[in-house]
Parts: sequence; structure tokens; C-alpha cells
Amino acid sequence: MRRSVRHLIVLSLCVVVAAGRGAVFGLAEDAPPEDPRTPQQLWTELLVQVHFLYRAEQYEKAVEFAQRALEVAEQTFGPDDPGVAQTLNDLGHLQHRLSRYPEAEASHRRALAIRTRVFQADDAAIVQSSSNLAKAVQAQGRYAEARPLFEGALVTLERQMGPDTPRVAAVLDDLAAGYLGEERAAEAEPLLARAVAIMEPYPSAVYPDPAAVLDHYATCLRALGREDEAQAAHARAAAIRTDREAAAGRSPSGMTP
Repeated sequence: MRRSVRHLIVLSLCVVVAAGRGAVFGLAEDAPPEDPRTPQQLWTELLVQVHFLYRAEQYEKAVEFAQRALEVAEQTFGPDDPGVAQTLNDLGHLQHRLSRYPEAEASHRRALAIRTRVFQADDAAIVQSSSNLAKAVQAQGRYAEARPLFEGALVTLERQMGPDTPRVAAVLDDLAAGYLGEERAAEAEPLLARAVAIMEPYPSAVYPDPAAVLDHYATCLRALGREDEAQAAHARAAAIRTDREAAAGRSPSGMTP
């Protein structure tokens, strides 16, 4: 009987040791399977998920995926790669959406630094980062600091794309917002008048929204005491929204039938 008990104990110990060795060498049943994706594939898939979540307005969840994508990009490409800058740009955009402006500023500032080292001064990626950084800075009330960034982006866009494109109008609108924030409506007015004129042929544009630009212009005109013109601008904005909703098959209230 004692021999049987000793034999059972030894056998049990052997099973425990074998199980332990299996865990050490990755042979345990619950060991996770090896990911067949390359790091670059993983990074790409994470960014696709970020954009999907952004469109679904799940911004907090999108931030989590963007941060994971940033980790993968840094480990895969190195800290100063354009892929890292693109991921930082996406992350900063999400942080801005969530009103986390200091975090957005840090993300866009680092993205701009990388792109400045990698690309030519007039590259579209640098214009994008400059504009996004300016928006984050301006959102924190630092209008004078944001202005040169917007002005630099504006000069580059006008040179590359011409003076009458929607992207130029978007920067004019942002630049004017800084002047309005400082209660300098007289300086904002010509910028917004020009942005409104540029967007006139693009009533269905998504960015910038021509109705929003008209609303900003109306606010500026009202600050200058030009009430009749302000009301006319608001009416034009309302008409654009009504036409857009009708084209989308919705009632003017925005409710789907």
C-alpha cells in the first residue's frame, strides 16, 4: 500500500512538472496563437478601425486604437517615420474632437516636427500639420500664436492650389475665428467675405461647410453693426441646409422619415 501511495505521489509530481515545462515552453493549452500579421499589416488595420470608429462618432474608443497604432508604428518604423506622423495626426484630430486641446496640441506638434524633418517645406503633409496645430493652439485662446501657422498654411495652399479653392476658404475661416475671438471683427470681415465668395459655387461641400462659413460671416457682420447683412447671410445659410437635407431625403428638422 505504501509503495502504491509513493508511486502515485511520484506520478503526480511528474505530471505537475511536465505541465510546468509546457507552460514555460509555450505548450500550455491556453497559450495564445501567434499573430500571422506583420507589424505593418497590424498598423494598417488599426488605422482602418480608427477611421471606422471616427465615422461612428465613437471617439473615445477610436483614441484607444490610435494610441495602439502609434505604439506599433514607433516600434515598426522608428520614432521619426512619416507613418508615425500620420498616426499622430489622426490621434490629435480625435483628441481635438473630444476637446482635449493640450493633448491634441502635443500630438500635432510632434507630427509637424517629424514632417518638417522628412518633407519639403511646401509639402501638403506639413500644411496639414500646421493647420491642425494652429487649431489646437487657437482652441486654447492663444490666438496670436496660432495666427502665423494659419498664415503660413494659407500662403502654401494659395501657391499650390490657387486662391479660390475650398481648402483656402477653410484656412481663411479659421484665421478669421482668431480675430473674432479677440473681438477684432473689422479684421475678420474681409477674410470671411472672401471665404464666402470662394464657397459660393460649392453649396454641397462637406469641408468647409458653406453654411457654417456664412454663419460665421453673419456673426462678424452683427459685431460690426451691419444687422441687415447679417440676417441675409443667416438666411442663405439656412437655405443651403434646407436644400442639403432635401437632397438627402430628410425633412428640414433633420429627422429621417
